Amino acid sequence: MSSALFQSLRTVNQQLRARLSRLSAQHNCPTAMVATEFTDLLAELQHSTACLRSLPRAAPDAETANEISEYRSHVQLLGKILPSLQGRLLIEKARLENARTHVAQAAAWAQGSRKSL
Repeated sequence: MSSALFQSLRTVNQQLRARLSRLSAQHNCPTAMVATEFTDLLAELQHSTACLRSLPRAAPDAETANEISEYRSHVQLLGKILPSLQGRLLIEKARLENARTHVAQAAAWAQGSRKSL
C-alpha cells in the first residue's frame, strides 16, 4: 500500500477518534455541539470511504490491517452513539420550540398591554 494512502487512513482514524471523544463528551449535553459537527463527520466518513475503496485488493500489511480495524471500531462506536445523540437533539429541539412559542406569546401579550395603556 502506498504511504500516502496509509497516512490518509491514519489521519482519518485520528480525526474520528477526536470527534468520537467530543461526541461522547457531548452525549449528555447536546447544546455544546457545534453546528458543523455532523457535516464535518459526514465529510470525514466520505473521505475514508474513498480511501478504503482505493486500497489494493491484496491482503493488507499488519499496519494497514490495524488501521482498518481501528476504523471499523470507530464506525461501530459511532453507530452506538448516534441514536442516543439524535434523541437528545430532538429533546433539545422541542425545548427550543417551546421556548420560542413562550417568547412569541409574551411578545403578543406585551404588545396587547401597550395598546391598552
